[in-house]
Amino acid sequence: MDRKDFCNLLAKGAGALPSVLLFEGDEEHLKQTALDALCSLLLPDGLEDLNRTFLDNPETDQIIAAAETLPFMAERRLIVIRNHPALSGRAEADARLTDYLPSVPSSAVVLFYCISKPDGRKKLYTAVKKLNGVVTFAPLRDRELTSFVTSAFRDLGKECDERTADFLVFTCGSDTGMLLTEIAKVAAHGGDAPSVHPDSVRAVATPSAECTVFQMVDAVVAGRSSRAFLLMRNQLLAGSDRLYMLSMLLRQFRLLQHIKIMQYEKRSVQDIRAALGVPPFALDQYIRQAAGWSNGQVKSAVNICFETEYAVKSGRLNQDGALEAVMLKLLNLRPGK
Repeated sequence: MDRKDFCNLLAKGAGALPSVLLFEGDEEHLKQTALDALCSLLLPDGLEDLNRTFLDNPETDQIIAAAETLPFMAERRLIVIRNHPALSGRAEADARLTDYLPSVPSSAVVLFYCISKPDGRKKLYTAVKKLNGVVTFAPLRDRELTSFVTSAFRDLGKECDERTADFLVFTCGSDTGMLLTEIAKVAAHGGDAPSVHPDSVRAVATPSAECTVFQMVDAVVAGRSSRAFLLMRNQLLAGSDRLYMLSMLLRQFRLLQHIKIMQYEKRSVQDIRAALGVPPFALDQYIRQAAGWSNGQVKSAVNICFETEYAVKSGRLNQDGALEAVMLKLLNLRPGK
């Protein structure tokens, strides 16, 4: 089930929940929010510690003992197991645990909470899936993401139009936890103003790696080598390594290549957006950027990035200096050169 399905179950009350759950997915903020909502539903005020157990790397006996303990003045107990090793590929669950899960009493909810991506081939994952207990928290997309941003600003007493919300997402990425941090910064920058504007986003928001790469390509198109290398340096200082930045450059030029191909095929903007899976504001920016390159130049840029990345990954080229070399080649390739 997805996040919405789980919210619908919560709305039906504690009795509607499966006795075994597994939270997975990249959206850590939404995952934690769902756990908080689950705790609020199951645990009476003041009795939380009596009806909730957190376990890290537990033995099967500990899980069974916690699940078999009756709740105190509550309908159900909650047992939260964080990053069980039998879900991460480091180990395999013993048969006692997988055999026990279908018989977890209705007085308990056993939740396997995964920070990292669980291994769907593992016996424990399969056992929970058979019980319809896997809940996936995927990143928000399109209007749902825009609505998240505008709602978060509204909670801070600020109005935010959809265009500004899309610009913030384009600048900072779609991770909701990171977005909340940036939203607080932008709202504070606006002072007492009742609404937020793109200028505040430009002034204080921290660009994501994807946005930085977009700005680097913009700088390459304009022949602003100092700007391009400054953006690259800042991203490396922020913790990104050269191979990651190289992969992001390759992704960017592949996006532009797909746009050029679909434009040649006379595909509509809606078709292009659906094919690329990017929000409307981002697509507008990518189309603008693609217009500055010829088909041949984009193809050459893709080949430069791909061949360099392959050379680094195959050990034929040291990643130190590889990104800088690619940037120089792109600057020499730039439109109008």
